[in-house]
Amino acid sequence: MSTPPLSKADRRGQILDAARKVFAEKGYYRAGVADIILESGIARGTFYLYFTSKRAVYDAVLDDIFTRIHQQIQAIEVPDPWDEDAVLAQLRGNAERLARMMLADPRSVRVLFAEAAGLDEEAGVKLVDFYGRLGHWVGESLEDGIRLGIVRPCNPQVAAHALIGSLRGMLWAWAFGLVPLDEPTLVQEALRLARDGVLTTRRE
Repeated sequence: MSTPPLSKADRRGQILDAARKVFAEKGYYRAGVADIILESGIARGTFYLYFTSKRAVYDAVLDDIFTRIHQQIQAIEVPDPWDEDAVLAQLRGNAERLARMMLADPRSVRVLFAEAAGLDEEAGVKLVDFYGRLGHWVGESLEDGIRLGIVRPCNPQVAAHALIGSLRGMLWAWAFGLVPLDEPTLVQEALRLARDGVLTTRRE
């Protein structure tokens, strides 16, 4: 009995999974379309039905990671009257979902830190754009928090990149084998950074 052909969405997902593995292991610069084709087990022509180049599939891999990160984060609902414990519980939920996703997918983490494997200029631009979008998104969330009284007065964009940089440092060290890291530890440290770094302890 023959296996039914994959749908277009499933085939595209197959190629993205293979590309993520190749980029994680080789970095952008040393990876080639031939490596992705070999890992996917598809014909060269099939690859080009979905992606026009290595850059195109790399962009798609980063966009997929960004989308999945975004899906883990839920807007914080501020109770009235103010309840710090309720806000921290919602932050913990966000941190747990994000930690679970990242620690379950070390290849995506390595792709985000692919500078260690050697990026060329155009791939570096894409990665800078990725962190720029993430910083803008976190910064907007901090601005909302300032208006609601749950975030201390600060420069939202600077604070956003400080938080992202701290989380990135922890995940970088884990992804490249420098430190052990599990979900409870990552959640605890991320919450501590948020609580001590940007949150108010009460409504001012």
